[in-house]
Parts: sequence; C-alpha cells; structure tokens
Amino acid sequence: MVTSVPANKADLISWLIDEGVRFGLHVEANYANPEDNTVIELSWSINPGQKPALIFSIEEADTMRLATSILHWAGSSTEPKSWMQVCVLMNGSADAFSSFPLPNNVKVYDRRTLATLSRDLEGLITRMVRLLRFYIDDETGVGTSGEVKRISQLAAEWPQGMWSSRLSLKAQTVFEEGVYMFAAENMEDDETEVPVLKPSRKVVPIEVIGGDTSFEGALIRLIEAQDGNLLFSTEHRNYPSIFRLSARESGGDSTLDLWFDVDKSNIPQALRFRELVEGIMSSKMVVFAGPSGEVARLSLD
Repeated sequence: MVTSVPANKADLISWLIDEGVRFGLHVEANYANPEDNTVIELSWSINPGQKPALIFSIEEADTMRLATSILHWAGSSTEPKSWMQVCVLMNGSADAFSSFPLPNNVKVYDRRTLATLSRDLEGLITRMVRLLRFYIDDETGVGTSGEVKRISQLAAEWPQGMWSSRLSLKAQTVFEEGVYMFAAENMEDDETEVPVLKPSRKVVPIEVIGGDTSFEGALIRLIEAQDGNLLFSTEHRNYPSIFRLSARESGGDSTLDLWFDVDKSNIPQALRFRELVEGIMSSKMVVFAGPSGEVARLSLD
C-alpha cells in the first residue's frame, strides 16, 4: 500500500514509525548502536534485540551532518550496522551527494524525491523477505506483513534453525595487475620486474562486485601457491561470509566458492551476503577490486 509521505521531520518520523509497525517490524525511535551508543533517528528490525535491517537518518538541511551520519553508520559488509540506511534531507538538495562515493546500501532522498519513499520502502521490505527466505525452511505468510511476521517468528533465535550455504561456481578468470598486491611483502629486491606470488599472511581488503551489488572489505589472503596453482581465501577470519578463489596464475578455468556460516552471522550480514550472490548469479560476472585497482575479473561458465 503506497501512502503519501509527510514533508516535515516530526511528521515523517511518526509516519515511518507507523509504516514499520504496519510491515510487522520492530520499530525503535532514537536507536542507539550498542557498540558505541551513537544514536540515529529510527531503526526497523526483524525482532527486538537484533541488529536493524533498516535505519533512518533525517536532517533538516545540513548536508555535512548527513554525510557524517552516512560515514559513521555505513559500517562494512563484514560488520554491517544495518542492511540498508535510508537518509532524508528535508530542506536541501541530494545533488550534494552526486559526487560522494555512497555505499550501495545507502539511499538518499530530498524534498523532490520524497514522494517515492513509500513505494521504495515497500520494495525494500519485499526484497528483504525474499533474501531471508533463503535461510529459512518454511512457507511464509500471505502478504508482506504476514511474511514479515512469520519470518520474525522463525528468526527470533537467529541463527538457531537457519540454513548455512555452500555454493561453488565455475568461471573463467583474468588476473589484473592488482593481483601483485598479494606479493608485495615477498619482494626481496625492489629491482624485481615481476613479483612472485607466494603464500603469505598478508591480508588485502577486497571489494567483491557482482552486477549492481558489492561486498566491501573482504579480507583475503593468498594461502596456497604451488606449481602455478593459486588459492585466495578469507577463511582465516571469523566472519560468516567466506570467499575462495582457486585458479591458475595464468588465469582461465577457476572455481569461486561463496560460503556462508550462518552460526557466525547476524541478520544484516545474511542479507548482504545473499544480495551479493543474487547479483553474481544474475550478471554472471564477478570483479575482485583492491586498493590499487582490479585484482581479477571472472566470467561464470
């Protein structure tokens, strides 16, 4: 159900509270992050005590203050503070953010685009339900609020009763110059023309991109390098999302493992991971991007 969106801050917050309740979500005004006690205007969670699926930051006209809120609350894909952050600038222009590198889980609205918020929230909740179904062995209810309420019952003791997953995809890999970031600490001579890829404890932060989705901050190591066979992996970290790329140093035939250990997870982590998987499966392309540019580009078989 699409409803009109109030154009002043106090009424908008009240409207968002009512909308969250209508969807069957747990709503908390002035939500305080338990990790540092910073406060944001509103949160929507599947259940009380769980990390929020959506958070809302609302400013009258201060774009710098809103940008600071975005930077603080965005978190990372490995340790997200929410699944989505919805930001509203009541009296100002979101054009100020056109050159700002917004994370793909941040949506910014201003007075010109506020009318679309109701429809967009409907779409986000429908999408959230679809993503969470992947972890739940059960038929959901009828209608969006019925589905949310059923999922909230099943996920009340998250991660208990949820499904983990292991997906292995065949691909063709092309390594780019960025792959030599994994070799930097192994170079004994600055005059070496071609760095040697060797197993190392060196960790490289990688953005994994699939279609219009991305997973930031995957901390990857080169853990095997023998006879031209390479294995890159995040398994050394205690995170639920595990990425493994097994390939020849020359590229070509390779295997990309996308694993999720639900027992180590919270709900935003599960949503971020499943969203990436859907982006990869629909685009049939994966890019590993590092601090110095692309590391590898994969085309799924």
